[in-house]
Amino acid sequence: MFYLLNMRISGIKCIEEEVQLNFYKKTIDRDFDPEKYRIKAIYGENGSGKSALITAVKIFQDLMLHDNYLKESKTQRFLDEIINKRTRTFRFACEFLAELGNTRIVYRYSFQLGKGKSGLYEIQQETLQMKNGNYANHNYKIIFKSEAGELIEVNCTGSKKEWIKNKSINLLSSYSLVYIYIINSKVDGFSVNRDAEEGGIFFELLMCSVLALTLKVYIGEEDQHELYFLQKSLKEGGADEEALIEEIFANGNKLDLFSNINDKVVSKEHFDKYKEKVAQLTQFIKLFKSDLVTIEIDAKENGETYVCELNLNYGDYAINKEFESTGIKKLIRLFDCFTAASKIGIVFVDEMDANLNDVYLCRLIEYFMYYGKGQMCFTTHNLDPMTVLKENRNSIDFLSSDNHLVPWTSRGNASPENCYKNGMIEDSPFNIDATDFVGIFGE
Repeated sequence: MFYLLNMRISGIKCIEEEVQLNFYKKTIDRDFDPEKYRIKAIYGENGSGKSALITAVKIFQDLMLHDNYLKESKTQRFLDEIINKRTRTFRFACEFLAELGNTRIVYRYSFQLGKGKSGLYEIQQETLQMKNGNYANHNYKIIFKSEAGELIEVNCTGSKKEWIKNKSINLLSSYSLVYIYIINSKVDGFSVNRDAEEGGIFFELLMCSVLALTLKVYIGEEDQHELYFLQKSLKEGGADEEALIEEIFANGNKLDLFSNINDKVVSKEHFDKYKEKVAQLTQFIKLFKSDLVTIEIDAKENGETYVCELNLNYGDYAINKEFESTGIKKLIRLFDCFTAASKIGIVFVDEMDANLNDVYLCRLIEYFMYYGKGQMCFTTHNLDPMTVLKENRNSIDFLSSDNHLVPWTSRGNASPENCYKNGMIEDSPFNIDATDFVGIFGE
């Protein structure tokens, strides 16, 4: 089991100072029980930084798992736009718990991105620490620490330590040590021998990598920025025409990813599993559209893969999922997030209420509260779920326009929705009146 305890984020979009998001506030010991701490909704005014928190998680995941993440020009353009213009550095830190049988280990991971001498964003600092999660009074010990591309400290035996330091020279500005050691054991000549791991750090780095694999992050199409950067490249000129065309087609397919059910390319090896997921998706969508007969897979063979399209069959007619209603498309895109949160995944969803009926939204939240085994964190403007969420501890946070997070605490008979609407939440006053629009739009 993996459980995300908290995140600390600064230097992204409008968030300058550190914002700490807590999922579990109690001290971790052998009595740890996350059952009432599995779901969290983040409310806030437009532009308060809610999407920034979700985007920060995606950057962490990409840094851990994706090939050449910081070396891609697309990533550099994205970071140039997304990192706060005042701080000019982005910092992400989290604490998470790994439960392995009767053993509980708490990890603390952090990194900082900023521009180097080349003018490109690079890893300026990265640290991984751990402590025993069965005892409250245990302190963290450092697994590794890097600064300015140099490995400052690593918790290995002598020969292994020197080997890692020598092999990671000139790499740690562009790659996380976690990525180099676990995901890609050969980066620019770095070849890891994991056969002889006595005195090594493989297991600790593996836990950090598995956390990233456990994450599911859903960000709306408007926050993908893919089309923005393509338009910018076209205006600036100088880009290779053929490469641009390939990028356009690739990004066209990526706009509705983040859910494996939406993968257009499925390996033959995993196609049977894909068909099972589509059958499960059919049952899910039938709850909302009872006239749905089945969801058909239009699979075209392409070497070792199938190129797949999903068509919703209603008996008299069938329609490609891309031409379905906005709400049904949103449910399909969120399907894998919901599946992950029902099991052991850690899910982040931006604007979960967008295009979803209020009743459906509340019922889904109720399911995850009472039956889910993973974690779900989502941003929303819809106040209806507050009635459900207030039954769970630490499940409602308010993000103010000055990036201050205020957790909801019980206030007698006052409901969180009334307190929020009436400006009674600290630093979140809704002080706009209907008459304020008169001077803009007229009477």
